[in-house]
Amino acid sequence: MKKLRTLLFASACCTILWAQQPDTIEYSLNARFNPGVGRYAPFLSTVNQYDRHSFTPNSLSTWGTIHKTSVKTFDYGFGAEINANISPTENRLFPGELYVEGKVGLFLAILGMKREIFGNQDPELSSGGLIGSQNSRPIPSLTFETNGWVDVPFTKGYLEFLGGMANGWFSDKTVTTNTLLHHKWLHVRIGGSFPLTVNYGLHHVAQWGGTSSYYGEAKVNLDNFYRVFFAKNGSIDGPATEYYNAIGNHIISQNLGLSLKLTSCSVDVYWQDINEDPPVLPMNRAYNKRDGLWGISVRMPKFRPLHSFVAEFLSTTDQSGPWHDLDGVILGGRDSYYTNGVYPNGWSFYGMTIGNPWLTSPKYNTDGGVGIQNNAVRLFYISGLGALNNFNYRFTAAYSKNWGLAGRVMPPSKNQFSGQLEVFHALPFLKNTEASLGISGDRGTKYGNNLALLMGLRYTGQFLLNKNR
Repeated sequence: MKKLRTLLFASACCTILWAQQPDTIEYSLNARFNPGVGRYAPFLSTVNQYDRHSFTPNSLSTWGTIHKTSVKTFDYGFGAEINANISPTENRLFPGELYVEGKVGLFLAILGMKREIFGNQDPELSSGGLIGSQNSRPIPSLTFETNGWVDVPFTKGYLEFLGGMANGWFSDKTVTTNTLLHHKWLHVRIGGSFPLTVNYGLHHVAQWGGTSSYYGEAKVNLDNFYRVFFAKNGSIDGPATEYYNAIGNHIISQNLGLSLKLTSCSVDVYWQDINEDPPVLPMNRAYNKRDGLWGISVRMPKFRPLHSFVAEFLSTTDQSGPWHDLDGVILGGRDSYYTNGVYPNGWSFYGMTIGNPWLTSPKYNTDGGVGIQNNAVRLFYISGLGALNNFNYRFTAAYSKNWGLAGRVMPPSKNQFSGQLEVFHALPFLKNTEASLGISGDRGTKYGNNLALLMGLRYTGQFLLNKNR
């Protein structure tokens, strides 16, 4: 009884403290118009922007957001974004975010569609991680995760971890209907307060369940969830191909990084690999170790003309070699990243690649196909942020060589250059309002020659909830 009274008293104190603190609600109203010429809106004007913008030039995008972040020890949060596109070829209205979350100490529970960045790549300037980028809308899911990095007990902060697990549903129109998502991840970081720290992470995603008109039904039950969790083969009453292989479409990515933090700058170096076939070996011994994302991110807060800079190289051309099997011997080659026979939509959501978008989104397909048709790519990429006087700017330049789907004989590559420059400035005559002006363009044989202006307007504000309690 005494313990119960103590618990009730502590709960009451937490409730009183929560009630005395007002909640800050932040909101924004946004618009962007892209007058231009070409078959498509320039590539960089649409990628890594959560499917906000139409692929068609001369389109108008508008979106409104509202968020409350969970910051207290016991807290709640929510977020929503409504997007609308008006273009010569399509009109769209859809939610870009819609979620609620609860925080208890160091842990979060999230229900709905919340944008999160997965991987150790630069969260602001990267071309996109191999498991997840900012390219597609978030998949509706129930997620349990840590609230950032957590100290491992008794290590004095020199060993930290972050991780979580999400289970969700592909709510878009897929060939295999009612497809489910399983995603779990764990990162560890060593170094604590030392200038140099090392981080390693492992991500495992799987598309599973659902009904295929060709392969039949992959049942959703605890037994199959167990098989998906441990990437085991399917049961005898499921699709035959999954009985002989792992149930579902699995992708595993290992992340390795070094972070150096000095007084005037910080430098992060990162490497991500990708595996779609077992065995999952150490990164330096993987069969497709020539494939991956390598990047360096530099932050110099005191050097405002160029305070953030990223350079990356992406290669996905090896794919464990050109042979998947030879005379009945499984060799594990021709991995064909982000694609799968049972799940033809592959690693995409509403036609947008979920991982690195230079593995081209199905929205670009001209034959009506729903899967990713360009996953053998080499990319050279730079991006930066800076400020001159009262003007902020961002630039990005990317050169890619694209071979389509990897095969035993690779066709000639389609080469593409994309560049973009945007300038942002607060309007002195409109409080809390920022205008942007940019230019974006493509030249090459993959996406063609496209050119557009980017004219944007953004209004932000906030108000207090429960401020009179």
